[in-house]
This record gives sequence, C-alpha cells and structure tokens, in this order.
Amino acid sequence: MEKERRRRFKKGINFLLLVLVAGVLSMGVIFASSQSIDSNALVTYGFLKKQVDQLKAYIDNKINELDKRIKDANTSSGQATQDIYKLQNQLSNLSSEIEKLKSQTAQLEAKVKNISILQQSPKSSFISTKGYEVIKVPKGKTILFDASTEFVVRVGKAVSVVPKGATIIDLTSAKDVGANQQLLFNHFYLVARSDGRGFKAIDDVWVIVNGGYKIK
Repeated sequence: MEKERRRRFKKGINFLLLVLVAGVLSMGVIFASSQSIDSNALVTYGFLKKQVDQLKAYIDNKINELDKRIKDANTSSGQATQDIYKLQNQLSNLSSEIEKLKSQTAQLEAKVKNISILQQSPKSSFISTKGYEVIKVPKGKTILFDASTEFVVRVGKAVSVVPKGATIIDLTSAKDVGANQQLLFNHFYLVARSDGRGFKAIDDVWVIVNGGYKIK
C-alpha cells in the first residue's frame, strides 16, 4: 500500500515538473521573441537553466521529505509488527509452559492416587450394618465380627469363638468371655478387634448387630 502511494505521488510530481518546465520554457520563448536572438540567446538559456534547476531542487526536496515520512511510517509499522511478533512468541511460550504444567499436574495426581491406593487397607470382606440390624445365623454356621462391633443374642444357642488369648467383652456383666462359652440372651457384647472373634450357631440364632460381620 505504501509503495503504491509513493509511486502515485512521484508520478504526480513528475507530471507537475513537466508542466512547470513547459511553463518556464514558454516564458523563455516569449522573452526571447522580444529580444534579439543573436545577442541574448545565451542569457535566455542561462535564465531557463537556472529556473529549471531551482524547480528541480525544490521538487527533489519535496520527494525526499515524502520518502522520509514514508520510511518513518514504515519504521513505526515495522516496530509495531515486531512488538506483535514478540507478544505472539511470548504467548506461544506461555501456552507451552501451561501444557507442561498440565502434564506435570496429571503425573503428580497419578502418583498421589497410586500412593493413596497403596496406603489403603485391603477391601474389607465384612458386611456393614446401618445401625442395629437383626441377623439370622443358620445352624452350624459361624459369624465373625469386625472391630468395634456390638451385638446382642436374642434367640438360639451361640458358643463364643475367639483366638487364643483373646476375649469378647460382656458389657452387661462387665466381664470377658473366653472361647467356647455359651453367650447369654439379651447381654450386650463388644468385639474389640477384627481378629476372628464371634460365635458359632448351635441352632438357628437371631442376633442384633451394630457394625461389621461375615457369616461362614
């Protein structure tokens, strides 16, 4: 666009120069026609040459001014273009850094998830009650309780099952119940640890349970 403007401006200047030169030449011819050609021909040529040189210098000066303005405009435009290019590069670099951070974050999340999975205890095989629930333990089956489980035997004969050296706490009687002891009806029992404590059903047993249990 700027080159086209310069080309048109110079074309207009050149046309103006031709008009002015033609005018000056016409004035010279008129001047010469009123004088003796033999005696004043050199004066007439000198006059014309001086006028043309002055006019050419004036036009060249204007063209140089225009060139300077165009160059200054191009320089400013070029500087703006460079600034935009720098900003685009910075934006591209920032986008790249963001993608790297996203990748690192995803990797950290995966590591944290793996650590969390490793730290989690194995999935419990116990069934958890929602508050106090009545459970039937078929005859011949054994029910084992999870840690901190509470239970009350309501119907049927139940014999305690506990590991060696362990007990079931009878909160009603305020005493410990060892292995192979019949559990009393309506007594409130507590299992402290999940290590195989429970009871075996000698006949069908109905028991109220609050906590985790499994029947086998």
